[in-house]
Amino acid sequence: MRAITRTLGPNASGLTSSMIRLDEWADAPIGVQVAIASGACNFTVQHSFDDPNDLFAPVPLASMFWDTSFCPAGAIGGVAPLSFAIPTAPLWMRVLMNSGAGALRFTVTQYNVVDE
Repeated sequence: MRAITRTLGPNASGLTSSMIRLDEWADAPIGVQVAIASGACNFTVQHSFDDPNDLFAPVPLASMFWDTSFCPAGAIGGVAPLSFAIPTAPLWMRVLMNSGAGALRFTVTQYNVVDE
């Protein structure tokens, strides 16, 4: 199992965390947790299947499509800590802090990952 954590804030309103690269060959589901580290904030968890590192058809970072369709309602405009699982492994995940002066911790876990 591999767990990757990103911290965002305090006072990071309008910013996104760095992207987390997932292993598309590892077993699903993916575990996701968002914890409010301090204060109050509004956040959205996002995922993408676009790959800026693809050898044949890379998608520029600025053109990546970020989606929320795998995320429950509490992860879109969320204000409370939550944990959830998604049924498949997107290539990338990140969290956006929509508003607030607090800080949050975003953790993604994946099983049977091939370490490089």
